[in-house]
Amino acid sequence: MNEDAKTNSKKSLISGYLQKTFTLKNLKSYITFKNFLKLLLYVVLFVIYYKSEMASRAAGQSREMLTIGTRQFPVSSLSGVYTSIMTIILMTWVLVYKRFGFATSAVILTIRTTRLLRTLIRANYAPTILPALFTTLAAIVSVILVYIFYEMMRLYQAKHRKELESFNNSIMEAFSECVESKDAYTKGHSQRVALYTKMLAQRLGESKEDVKKFYNVALLHDIGKIGMPEAILTKPGKLTPEEFEIVKKHPVSGYEILKNVKIQEDIAAGAHYHHERWDGTGYPDGLKEAEIPWVARIISVADTFDAMSSTRPYREKLPINVIAEEIESCSGTQFDPKVVKAFLSLYLEGAFENLI
Repeated sequence: MNEDAKTNSKKSLISGYLQKTFTLKNLKSYITFKNFLKLLLYVVLFVIYYKSEMASRAAGQSREMLTIGTRQFPVSSLSGVYTSIMTIILMTWVLVYKRFGFATSAVILTIRTTRLLRTLIRANYAPTILPALFTTLAAIVSVILVYIFYEMMRLYQAKHRKELESFNNSIMEAFSECVESKDAYTKGHSQRVALYTKMLAQRLGESKEDVKKFYNVALLHDIGKIGMPEAILTKPGKLTPEEFEIVKKHPVSGYEILKNVKIQEDIAAGAHYHHERWDGTGYPDGLKEAEIPWVARIISVADTFDAMSSTRPYREKLPINVIAEEIESCSGTQFDPKVVKAFLSLYLEGAFENLI
């Protein structure tokens, strides 16, 4: 590979990384009122710390007396008060800003310790410097202990969250398998739809957290079929109008089953709305365009793709190029054009070749 090709390759990789990392959606997720308040608090604490340090130095060098009521105190005694305020600010940084706060505190304490050690050496180890040095060392120990406590809590919470997530996933897997056990032809359908939904969500730029949520929602999109007669589910021929009306009830049945599940707030959305159409002619509520929940619009494409790429009682699976043409032709009528565009980009890359 020549130098120009290598340079272009590096630029392409960097460009791709930047596009993935610094999307408008990711940027908006950081520009929030909460983050603005955190930034404001950081600046305020920094200003208070700086003012306290200046006041502590001035008080330590003062020989004046402070009168409070009838009693007098040396102004130098206020140095310890300002130092305590500074230590509280350092620990607050760690508690509020976690690793970034710890890094800030570590840098400040390193600078302070270095300055005090230089002063101690220049003053021929004068004992007047020792209190400030010992106070700084105490602040270092305090900040480290607070950070260790935070890390231990973070690791414990991460472990607990992972265990809970694993438990929730196992429950949802069990639910989906329970539905599919009624129909041998749709075995694995929910898992495949969940996988395709995940792929589409990633291509559409959703966050890792949302991709996980969408996967779980898709996994249970057909749970309403659990109450449907097996004769209808496994019927080899065309459904009668009456039978189709029964089938059309499964989104509402799925919603009723999942509406009170607290594992995930939008877990029922996929089951309820995955048969709605972009043009408003779907069921059960006839929603259209942006009225349809975003996750349901993605599941709709994933569900259709798996249905067409799987063998059913009434037909053999279709070639992938035929499926892609059909989904593209339904863009703007049955499907959200944005989701179809993401599907077609994956199709053209051959992302589905080894999955069907």
